[in-house]
Amino acid sequence: MTNFLQLAITGLLTGGLYAMVGAAIVLVYKSTHVVSLAHGQFLAFGAFFFYIFISVLDLPFWAAILLTFLVAAAIGLAAERFSLRPLIGQPLFSAFLMTFAIFMTMDGIFQLILKGETRTLPHFLSTETLSVGGLNIPTGGILSFGVALAMFSLLGLFFRFTKVGLGMRATAEDHQLAQSTGISVRTIFSIVWIVSALVAAVAGISLARVMDIHYPLPWIGVKGLVVALFGGLDSLPGALLAGLILGMLENLSAGYLDPLVGGGVGDVAAYVMLLLILLVKPFGLFGLKRIERI
Repeated sequence: MTNFLQLAITGLLTGGLYAMVGAAIVLVYKSTHVVSLAHGQFLAFGAFFFYIFISVLDLPFWAAILLTFLVAAAIGLAAERFSLRPLIGQPLFSAFLMTFAIFMTMDGIFQLILKGETRTLPHFLSTETLSVGGLNIPTGGILSFGVALAMFSLLGLFFRFTKVGLGMRATAEDHQLAQSTGISVRTIFSIVWIVSALVAAVAGISLARVMDIHYPLPWIGVKGLVVALFGGLDSLPGALLAGLILGMLENLSAGYLDPLVGGGVGDVAAYVMLLLILLVKPFGLFGLKRIERI
């Protein structure tokens, strides 16, 4: 039982990070109806620039975070302004393919920069572990999980109570109707991509603290997409729950099934989970089922 709880708790802490990546994708879809593949690179570059600022330039933690946020916002704005804005009014599949093109272009740049090497972030969070009833829980993981929960709470309040958040919700319902009420849809699009890039950067820094900065890091974005689809592409609470479920499922399957089959079960678990939920609920756990009347 102790082993089960240890695997489940560790999976929950990892799942909180997956949930942040899924939240970035949900943010874009809620306001633009574009499914983004680019956020895997946003999180990777956020982690890499944070490494540059805190390790190479030896800046204080707060300055490194602030500069990383500025760079992440600039990347998100550039992606929207130069790649996706010209596609407004075009089929959504064109925008989806554009996000894939952004991912592959940035992936090439990322690999050129890394040159096959691995970058390790300094220990800016505690490396101690809490021992509770025979369970070892890393305090750094708890702090990262707390950041994830705080971010979801802030995003929920942002959408519900701020003028920009209300504009995002209106834009998500109907672009033309939102435009007719005086909302600048293009401005909303820019803000959405900036905010989602910032969320991805925070997720990237948190993930890089655990798995370092190397080739597989951008592909965590695919798991973020799995989380968004599982929870519902227009549901932030769904992304949170789906991320936690995915983290637990990966850890438990790796802990119990990998020794039996030789490994790799944890990597497949996400896609099996997605396949099963989409067979039962094609719109995800909390996704809205849209009915079009003719």
